[in-house]
Amino acid sequence: MATMIPGAIRPGTPPGEAKVFEALRDHPGTSDWIVWHGLPIRHHETQVEGEADFVIVIPDEGMLVVEVKSHERVEVGADGLWRLGSQEPTSRSPYDQAIENARSLRSWILRRAYDPRYPIWHAVWFPNRGGELVKQLEARIDVTPDATLTRPDLQPDRLVTSLVKALRAGERELRARGVRYEEGRPTQADLAEARDLLTPPVTWQQASADARAVRERDLREATERQEEALQYFAHYPRLVVEGPAGTGKTNIAVRAALQAANREERVLLTCFNRKLEAELRHRLRDREEVTVARVHHLMLAITGITPPPDADDAWWNGTLPDATLAITRAPGFEPPYSCLVADEAQDLARDSTLDVLDSLLEGGLAGSRVIVAGDFDGQDIYRPRHARSSSSPAEPGVSRRETLLARLSDAGRMAVTRNVRQRPELAAFVEELLGDDVYEQYDRAELGVECGQILRFDSAEQQQAQLQQVLRALWEEGWEPRDILVLSPRRASAARHATGSVADALAPDDADGPGIRWGTVHLFKGLEAPVVVLTDVDGATPGWRDLLYVGATRATERLVVLTSLDEIADRAPLPH
Repeated sequence: MATMIPGAIRPGTPPGEAKVFEALRDHPGTSDWIVWHGLPIRHHETQVEGEADFVIVIPDEGMLVVEVKSHERVEVGADGLWRLGSQEPTSRSPYDQAIENARSLRSWILRRAYDPRYPIWHAVWFPNRGGELVKQLEARIDVTPDATLTRPDLQPDRLVTSLVKALRAGERELRARGVRYEEGRPTQADLAEARDLLTPPVTWQQASADARAVRERDLREATERQEEALQYFAHYPRLVVEGPAGTGKTNIAVRAALQAANREERVLLTCFNRKLEAELRHRLRDREEVTVARVHHLMLAITGITPPPDADDAWWNGTLPDATLAITRAPGFEPPYSCLVADEAQDLARDSTLDVLDSLLEGGLAGSRVIVAGDFDGQDIYRPRHARSSSSPAEPGVSRRETLLARLSDAGRMAVTRNVRQRPELAAFVEELLGDDVYEQYDRAELGVECGQILRFDSAEQQQAQLQQVLRALWEEGWEPRDILVLSPRRASAARHATGSVADALAPDDADGPGIRWGTVHLFKGLEAPVVVLTDVDGATPGWRDLLYVGATRATERLVVLTSLDEIADRAPLPH
């Protein structure tokens, strides 16, 4: 007996469909088949919504999409119109319906990042008409050869061979068109995969929209606690906020900028990378009195310089700041800001940058309202490789923290150690992944569901296959493309080299348009996403451990790590 989905005939099923259902269900030769009856096709290519009467998956043969017509009367007039029973004449034949349903199912499967390596074909079954109809219909140019089944094909001695014959005819036709399939497919694993894809079992779990709502609620509550802390430190004209990733430093920076603007201060909110700049601008889009700009963007605007194509670190942090200071330190220049708020301050704590910021404040860094937030221990990833252990080549042994505090010697110090970004289960998984205790407390509530996964790959091809499988699984769970972020420690990433359905699902070349966002850890530093897929964790990128920390801490709900390193793969959580 075949596995029938659903397992019983629906009330109101036409008599011809009921005959086909019973024949498929009861035949001993269909015991390893899967048969869907009345499968809705919500993503139909030519209709708002379609339905396949039967979808039959046969091991070693393929998938057959069957349209059943129970009518006694089947006519095709000289006018080309089909007349089935008492229905109105139509130019759309049952074969058109079967072809469109099969094509829609194949497109759906491909969109779900699953490439079937077996034929998907179509047939039309007339269970109330005799075999004489076959010859008449297949004499027509618009009828697919060997794709017509009739009443005799319901008989036990013909049922299996007739369906297999139709599929094999379809495979020959597809191969003639240049399509290639693997022998012995679909396997039992393919059948299970098809079942999970078309009608996956559903158990309740938090949908992405619900997770987003809970996340926003948690963030509001954390914001209230952080504002209490800011009020406590309000009497400090200069404040340094430090903490690991996910402790709400960006939120503190935004709230500090708003508080300063409410006091009618002229506020500059600055950072280092462009995607964080875009996020900050979006969050403060209704507050024109707050200037949000990357520090190097400010320098370019002030000097009017266009960076050369080969601009390197020496140009961005030497030539450009020098040209800016030649203007901002000249007699007559009036500093435009009275308050500075800096997010991801560890990226800005170098003397050339601090000199520029000092010149833009009417009281300088030492005499203006300044709040800076950063993670000086784990997220200092923008430094030149030769200077990772010092603040600059000219200052060996001086850390970024020391460089900043030397300019803000009277600043108050505020430590934030409560993780407000991630679910506790995810934060614990990240700590296990990093082999380090990062957080003292967690603000968000536990949900008690799996949130972390580590997959080991041995080749680029295997990693591509894993990426495809992971994205497909996330889509099936209900995550939207905007919820997912694919990160890599380097530009030559798995996402950049993706092909097929994965490439189609990704936003174009690091863009923020439709599709799944992707890029380097550097590019998305300071930002977050509900789901992060971290690829290319192979130890080949300088500073990869710091990049692993930064990438892993972007996730708020789920994290998947693809690695070739045993030391990381061995930290995979045990299945429950």
